[in-house]
Amino acid sequence: MRTEIWRWKIVPGVIVVILWLNGWFFPLLLLPILYVRLVEQKGFHWLGFSRRELRSSMIGGVAIALALMGVYYPLFRYYFSNRIQGDAVDLYGVLLDVLWYPVYEETAYRGFTLTHFANLDEPGLSPRNLISNVLQSLLFLSIHKHHLSAPLVLVPVFLLAFLNGLLFVRTRNLFGCIVAHSLLNGFAVLLRTLPR
Repeated sequence: MRTEIWRWKIVPGVIVVILWLNGWFFPLLLLPILYVRLVEQKGFHWLGFSRRELRSSMIGGVAIALALMGVYYPLFRYYFSNRIQGDAVDLYGVLLDVLWYPVYEETAYRGFTLTHFANLDEPGLSPRNLISNVLQSLLFLSIHKHHLSAPLVLVPVFLLAFLNGLLFVRTRNLFGCIVAHSLLNGFAVLLRTLPR
């Protein structure tokens, strides 16, 4: 019994904290993947990298992204309308924002965290799943402290985490979550580069 608690709750909890502390260190993404593969001896599908419910996941991801773009745009205009010209964007920054962070954060917060702390056999709004989803959303929100100068921008950040969490619990597929995250980040990068 003690071994099972360590294996299924304590060690995954420590991994979540490590991922939360240091999301820019690229090889760190291997930690949850190696844990699932070597210790738990499960496949990548267990983290949500599967074809199961792929279509539903992708449609849900696009719908989440479009809805959150509608929330994000007026907030962006409110906070950043006084800029005369757009920000310069480099390729590395675009790759980080549109590719790396969505894959890393969705794997860490939705795939790994919810797989270990939610009950994916229950409906998405069951008490345990709701608590797990809110907690992972708050962890996700806390790594976006760079938005504190524009605090209302944290609303779509929280909603992205929460809605992607619901999508993941419902479909058990991470691809739609990654698409939603990538599209929203890409939209934010595009808005920053356009002249006001």
